Amino acid sequence: MYARPLFDRYQTGFAFIILLLVSLLGMNIVSDSRLFFPALAVFSYIFYILLGVKGYLFVKRGRLYYLSTLLIFYALFVIFFLSNKSEWFLAKYLGVVIAAFLLFRAWLALVTSFNFPKREAIASAIAALLVAQMLWAVTILPIGFISSATILLLLVFALSDFLVKHFTGGISRIFTLQHLIFFTAIAAFIFFTSNWSAVAL
Repeated sequence: MYARPLFDRYQTGFAFIILLLVSLLGMNIVSDSRLFFPALAVFSYIFYILLGVKGYLFVKRGRLYYLSTLLIFYALFVIFFLSNKSEWFLAKYLGVVIAAFLLFRAWLALVTSFNFPKREAIASAIAALLVAQMLWAVTILPIGFISSATILLLLVFALSDFLVKHFTGGISRIFTLQHLIFFTAIAAFIFFTSNWSAVAL
């Protein structure tokens, strides 16, 4: 379904490959839990969004791809924190960072208000590096996989907004202050409501 038409442009190709890998790993991890059918529904929903974006069935492709990217990020973080950290931790960690870079870059390429491939690659690399730093820090916190994944998703949301404003020239002191307050408030709420006695898996 995704490959047709065969010679169409695969602007969402990296997102589809990441979704395929995350869904396979995720379904394997939750195969014996109550999360199996919800996870199956979420992955199917993301797939059909990507299929529609690729097939030009949606008008606002950038926004829908942004939604699918956020969902892929969240699934990626949940699977990472659910996985066994004692096995292949560095490989999993690098995999998340590389996936973050590819997702950021593909999303910036779909935003039609600008076209700066080299700057997009540099900005995506910086965003992926920030995700890597936060991911490493959150990994050592015993707050549970849902809270950990939500904090990382919050960072991705803030970074994506900064990236768009950077390319459109909309970054200002008020914009930065508002996002700093928003990020701090939501992160504080997540930390406050988390079960700190939980042991990270």
